[in-house]
Amino acid sequence: MFSRDGRRTEWDVTMRGKARHIRPVLGSPGFSLIEMMIVLAIVGIVAALAVPTLIGRTDGERLKSTVRDLAGAFSFARSEAIRTGEIHIVFVGTDALGNALPAINGQPALALILNDGTPGSTDQNCRIDIGEDSWPIEVARGVSGGVVTGATQMPEDFGTGVLSTGSTFTEPDGDAASWVLFRPEGTAHAFDSACLIGDLGTGAGGIYLNNGERQFGIALRPLGNARVRVWDEGNTRWGS
Repeated sequence: MFSRDGRRTEWDVTMRGKARHIRPVLGSPGFSLIEMMIVLAIVGIVAALAVPTLIGRTDGERLKSTVRDLAGAFSFARSEAIRTGEIHIVFVGTDALGNALPAINGQPALALILNDGTPGSTDQNCRIDIGEDSWPIEVARGVSGGVVTGATQMPEDFGTGVLSTGSTFTEPDGDAASWVLFRPEGTAHAFDSACLIGDLGTGAGGIYLNNGERQFGIALRPLGNARVRVWDEGNTRWGS
């Protein structure tokens, strides 16, 4: 309908069914070019401020996800050793011969879980052989091994290796290592490239990961239980 001056109007109906006039509908003036430019500039500024936050959050999530995967690898290897009665090994970074771990998407794996077979069998040699069951863990971009900003060793980490390398695991003779073996009892043991397996307690140690800003540690106790901690920079200690 139209008003007397020819302008289009809107109407509504009350709950009693009576019609009443609200207001005329007038044409919208729209935005000017200058207003559009101002809006686009504000959007650009907000986006520029948000990008570093989003990048930092993404880097932090990648680090936490990697830590969860690696802690899960220790737990999985232990549970599979108990379930199958076969030795399971977790390699981190390299195998016991110093070789890079099999590649995933063109990059060497961060870690690898290996079913090394029944203790004392011919195939049980602490090496990655063709046909053996294995589960690689992909390395995440921006995640590195080692500690930054002077972090100390975790209280649950009884390893005697070099903390700055990112691993406190050792071989039975005390040389640095980044691997550990789980026997069918679920206990963690050190071993060397000749597959000499250490006594109970020698498998204690820790793995440390960081993204340049935050750092996490995964401590493995002698009985095979893993504990994850995050470094509290403000209080210079390991938090839960």
